[in-house]
Order: sequence, then structure tokens, then C-alpha cells
Amino acid sequence: MTIYDIIAFSPVILLAYAIWQHNCISLIARAAARQYCNRAEVQLLDHTIILEKITIQRSTQSLLAFRRRYLFEFCTVGDIRYPGYIELLGKRIEHIELTPFKPIPTNTHQEAP
Repeated sequence: MTIYDIIAFSPVILLAYAIWQHNCISLIARAAARQYCNRAEVQLLDHTIILEKITIQRSTQSLLAFRRRYLFEFCTVGDIRYPGYIELLGKRIEHIELTPFKPIPTNTHQEAP
């Protein structure tokens, strides 16, 4: 293998690494969204997140990092889908937000004995 072969294959290797890294980060985002929804007592729908936007930004941990914004949907009682989003800078979760939603109805009426 010559140096020219290495130079020729390096874009392919870099692309494969970028795809692998993106897949790992999307798994981190999905797990974080699921945990956040569980704590908020809502259900993450379809167990999926969708990449909405990716930009390059300065990071405190490295010179440059990718900022990713993923969208997901959740529901409280199964009738209405609400959007939510999660932002990551590199592998670090920066922000998770759920849009305002109708809370789960609770039975507050107690029957008289």
C-alpha cells in the first residue's frame, strides 16, 4: 500500500467514522429523551428522534464541535402528540424541552363511605 492509496482512502475512512460517530450520538440523544419523558410522566412516541439541524460551534471541551438538534414527539394520554426537542454539543446534552401539554387526568373524587 502506497501513500497515494492511503490518501485516496482517507475520505472514505473519515466518512465512515463520521457516520459511526453520528449514530452513537443519536443513541445518546434518544436515551436522554426517553429518560426525560419518563421523569415528566409522559410517553415518548415511536421511540424515535429526528435530526432537525446540525451546525459547527466552539466548545469548552474542544476547539470545534457539532451542535445537533433532534426533534421527538410525546403524549400524555395517547390522544394528542406534542413536540419536544433535545440539543447536544458534541456528546454533551445541552438542553431538553417539552412543549406545554395537557397533564394526565387524575381521579380526585373520593366516594363517601
